[in-house]
Amino acid sequence: MKHFLIVFSLLVLVLGVAGCGDDDNNPVAPPANNTPANTATSTWNEAGGYWSTSVNASDHDAFMYFSFSTKDTVTSAVAKIAADSWDIGLRREVVKLNGGTSTVNNGDVVGVDLGAVSYDDVTIDDTTGVTWVSDFIDYFMDEWYDYNPVTHQLTANQYVYSMLDASGDHYVKFQIDSMVGAAQPPDMGTVYLKYYYQGTAGSGSLPGPCVEASINVGANTGYFDFSSGQAVTPADPANSVDWDIAFYSYDLMQNSGPNGAGDCAAFLAWSELADPTDIDAFVMQPPGAPLFPDIPGSALTEWYDYDGQTHQLTSKSHVYLIKTGQVVYKLRIESYYANIGGVPASAYYTFIWTEL
Repeated sequence: MKHFLIVFSLLVLVLGVAGCGDDDNNPVAPPANNTPANTATSTWNEAGGYWSTSVNASDHDAFMYFSFSTKDTVTSAVAKIAADSWDIGLRREVVKLNGGTSTVNNGDVVGVDLGAVSYDDVTIDDTTGVTWVSDFIDYFMDEWYDYNPVTHQLTANQYVYSMLDASGDHYVKFQIDSMVGAAQPPDMGTVYLKYYYQGTAGSGSLPGPCVEASINVGANTGYFDFSSGQAVTPADPANSVDWDIAFYSYDLMQNSGPNGAGDCAAFLAWSELADPTDIDAFVMQPPGAPLFPDIPGSALTEWYDYDGQTHQLTSKSHVYLIKTGQVVYKLRIESYYANIGGVPASAYYTFIWTEL
């Protein structure tokens, strides 16, 4: 859960502030081909020797895709080998690159976070010896197990989570109780869980009683549907809403965002509890509590700092290297806000960049 390293009790307040995070309580998979072209503003700064680009990425569902070669936004459907294919995608606070798990058209874009270094001093020599990062899936529920450095074993810590199911209408609370027969990744053996599913759409009441279930995962992907209370085998998981959570190689994924067509989004229910494993004590989804899907992760995932008092995101001013093919760019995010009609608005990025 790298995209919000903050205390979630503070985050409840953020929902009343425009765009302080990817806080849509009913997220859906971003449309693939809806990015309009010619919507970015790129201006050459002669004195600084860089391009300054502004992009409106305020939509909660759809990414805006930017191409360095055209200095503008483009559709995500264009193949990466084309000159005007996209290199970087932005949606709210999420920044992804056209490579790894994020690409839909064989992109090869990778990145590196150089930290808070001088932008002017970064040259092509700084690519020597760096470890390029391809995009990955940033799983929100990534704290459900403990690691023993002596035995090198992973065990379920029984932390309590709540979430909306794939329909986006029903709440559920659950905890991973144990794993039996687990071995080295990806073999998870049989996963046992305890849960309560709220059958009334829109109701945040989660009184219990909880029921138990198991998923025979092994070295495969194990899918579970809370509404039916069963492990399932969807024919096409990426386009199915017949599953809610899935396990593979000790990753716990939700059916939404980069994983599937559902509307799942989760909450750290354990952060509300005196005992993070006391599932019976969590009886109501907190009104207005933020829910988060899994998101694309990249070298730029942690580009911002969050202020719990003002609920503002500010750039860490890190310099990033972004490589597409044999071409390398350096980039720094300058701001996340713009004055729109006299009102500060979030997710209006300004970043500077230069080809090295």
